[in-house]
This record gives sequence, C-alpha cells and structure tokens, in this order.
Amino acid sequence: MLGMIATLSLVLFALPASAAWNDTYKGYATYTGSGYSGGAVLLDPIPANMEITALNPAQMNYGGVKAALAGAYLEVQGPKGKTVVYVTDLYPDGASGALDLSPNAFAKIGEVSKGKVDIQWKVVKAPISGNFSYRIKEGSSRWWAAIQVRNHKYPVMKLEVQKNGSWVSLPKMDYNHFVGEQLGNKTLQVRITDIRGKVVTDTIPALPESGTSNAYIVAGHTQFPN
Repeated sequence: MLGMIATLSLVLFALPASAAWNDTYKGYATYTGSGYSGGAVLLDPIPANMEITALNPAQMNYGGVKAALAGAYLEVQGPKGKTVVYVTDLYPDGASGALDLSPNAFAKIGEVSKGKVDIQWKVVKAPISGNFSYRIKEGSSRWWAAIQVRNHKYPVMKLEVQKNGSWVSLPKMDYNHFVGEQLGNKTLQVRITDIRGKVVTDTIPALPESGTSNAYIVAGHTQFPN
C-alpha cells in the first residue's frame, strides 16, 4: 500500500503546472516568406515590411482555445538580439516553443545563414493604439455569423453576445473567428475577455439580413486596459 502511495505521489509531482500567459517559452526559430496573406488566422492585409511569425499549435491554442494567440505580439530573444513579432499564421509542424519568423524578424535575432536558431519568447502588450475593430466574415448574416476581434492589446480568449438578457459564449474557430447562430438584426452587445482575464464590453452594428458576399470591417469603441 505504501508503495502505491509513493508511486502515485511521484506521478502527481511530475505533472506539469499550467503555463501562465506571460511565461517565457524556449524553442527554435526558422524563417519563411509566407504569412503576409492567406494565413491560417485570416488577419490580412498585413504590411509587407511588418515583422511577423507563424506559431506552433501548442501555444497557438493556449488554454484549449482555438487560435488563442492569433494576433498576439511576441517578444523574441535569439543569439543575435531581440525583436517583437505579430502572430499571423499557424506553424503546423512546429514543436512547442517553435516560431517560423519572417526573414526581416529572423535577421534581428539570428544569423540568416544558419536557417534555425534557439530562441526564447513571451507574449507582450501589443504596440498599438486605438480601439478594437471587428472583421465580419463573408457569408455572415443575422442567422449565422463569424466575428473576429482585431487591434487588441492582449490575445482574445472569449467573446460573448447578449441574447435574451443572458451572455452567451461563442466558440472560437481555428480561423480566428467567433461563430454564432441566430444573432438577430439589432446592434450586438458583446463582452470580450483577454488572456489575463480582463473583460470589456462593446457594441457591433446589426448584422446583414442575408449573407454577405465579402468580409467587412467595423470599428469598435473600447480597448483592453494596460
């Protein structure tokens, strides 16, 4: 019996603690020219000179939330130096901690000729100003809609809409949109939670009566606190 207890204690002790949102991750960086358009998390258009990265699945889906770190900013330290990059794509084959950087970002943290270097990185407050904006995906209407939050200081983990006096959480998809059905044709009251647990409320203009042929952007009225 004592042996079983001792074995169980060892197993429990070995279980990893949940990562904090601002933990420092260790891994490796490679580089690629992709990610500026057609990225997995649909953040186009992205300026051609922006420093960007694709992120491995383990951290992209932080906390069990799909595309949790889409649109996040990461401070990356390599053997040559440090820089901040914007998460615009998924690095599907990347191990935990791995980033696939744009060439301009890789050049700041490592020797390009090496092609792969050891790094460490963490999520930081986005170097942005202004309020949220919202991308309403093509095909959205009062009956079905996919809503993406953009221009956020910290990664977005949760989006809720008010329906019949209650807050209803919308699931986040791999393509970095929150999807809901029967959202109606009136102004949407939304509640948004960031990776730190900070919560803000906002409004989104009424959705179209029938499905849109193109995605469109609407301005928000608030932002996460510092």
